[in-house]
Amino acid sequence: MTVQIRLPRKVDAINADWIPARTLEWREDEAGLVFLLKEKSRSRWMKWLIRKAGKSQFFRIHLDRFGTAAWKLADGSRSIKEIATAMQAQFGEELADADVRLVRFFTMLAGSRFVVFARAGMDANVG
Repeated sequence: MTVQIRLPRKVDAINADWIPARTLEWREDEAGLVFLLKEKSRSRWMKWLIRKAGKSQFFRIHLDRFGTAAWKLADGSRSIKEIATAMQAQFGEELADADVRLVRFFTMLAGSRFVVFARAGMDANVG
């Protein structure tokens, strides 16, 4: 049984056994790098105003090649440890301390509600 873990705004410690799952829409640019699409406003009035001004409804958050690889692997089925292992195999020594860097990366994403976490066998929400 997999239960979704809801985290508070400030995330102090994420366990590397947790499974990140994406919560935002995303696209790839011409270079194959991912950019996340964060809605500017949920308000109908603000959406109308943004549309009237001819602006995009979304902020674009561009990821580098390490972030792109991590984002693509965060599909809700792999733990942070498994993602780190896959990225270490892909990037080799270029990505030193992959597990530590990924915990920091996913902590930042969770703080902005771009990912949520699940943990197999858990029977209560955390946060």
